[in-house]
Amino acid sequence: MNIILKIILHLFFWIVFIVLSGVVSFQMGDDPEFIYKHYDALLVAITWAVVAFYFFYFFLYRFIEKHEFFKYFIFSVLSVGAISVVFILLVRVFIFTDEFFPEPLWDFTTIAGTYTIANCGSLLRGFIRWIESAKIKSELEKRNILLELEALRTQINQHFLFNTLNNIDSYIFTNPEKASKMLITLSETLRYMLYETQEGKNTIAQENKHIENVLELQRIRFSHENYIVFRSEIENPVVAIAPLLFIPFVENACKYAQFLDTYPVIKISLKQQSHTIVFECVNTYNDVENSKLKKGGLGLENVQKRLSILYPDSHTLEIKDSGSVYFVKLVITTA
Repeated sequence: MNIILKIILHLFFWIVFIVLSGVVSFQMGDDPEFIYKHYDALLVAITWAVVAFYFFYFFLYRFIEKHEFFKYFIFSVLSVGAISVVFILLVRVFIFTDEFFPEPLWDFTTIAGTYTIANCGSLLRGFIRWIESAKIKSELEKRNILLELEALRTQINQHFLFNTLNNIDSYIFTNPEKASKMLITLSETLRYMLYETQEGKNTIAQENKHIENVLELQRIRFSHENYIVFRSEIENPVVAIAPLLFIPFVENACKYAQFLDTYPVIKISLKQQSHTIVFECVNTYNDVENSKLKKGGLGLENVQKRLSILYPDSHTLEIKDSGSVYFVKLVITTA
């Protein structure tokens, strides 16, 4: 936690304590100037509270961190007893006489007050540690997401790349124009994955273009051009979104799609309107690959982790499996 924020928390606690102490002191006497006449008593009370508070804050809280609660209880009782004895002696000897305070100070109220103030030190230390732990956890999660994205960028499907290059090679002599076009598309795809996703956010138009390029390369595998249908409706092309969220679903569909006589085998749509992005992917698949498709692989797991951190309360992911048709719908609400 920032040192300034820590100081603010401590100051806030002591301001509240001093105000409450002043109110209590005022109520103890009939004289409206009671506080001014006996400011020394208030100073002793504040000093006593500071000693008890920071003794627990710096020394006893360590038992809580180690989950040694029994030791904490024993030492807290002993510490409160010692601090209370010192406080009472100071009050009796140097400030108030028996004539001023005929009733004994060694009572339950004194002990309870001391114990309460002292434990406030442990509570504040615990609160600060909780905030620091939450911040560290959040930073680690974000760092992990960046590492996963880095791995996703560098994780090129070797089989996809090998098959694509082989297919392009087959067109070099028979259809050189198409082969050249495919090489350009492959180059754009690799460049986007490796270099253009490092900022953490890309535009929806860039993601849409990347999906088009990936599908264009995947179509080489299919004998019919209508095996894959992709439709997009982008209202605002500069809307920002985390990169490569949709590609694992696209690659999963293309990997396990079943070749049928009916078209299309894979239907994908991407819509952006106002603050909402809707991605849908439907594909038929072979029952033999059913278990593999359900597991989805590491890519889909990483996407789900990224969504839970990047869009924790602003996304819904729906996955349905009818036995031969796999359906994915991802809705993201952008700021």
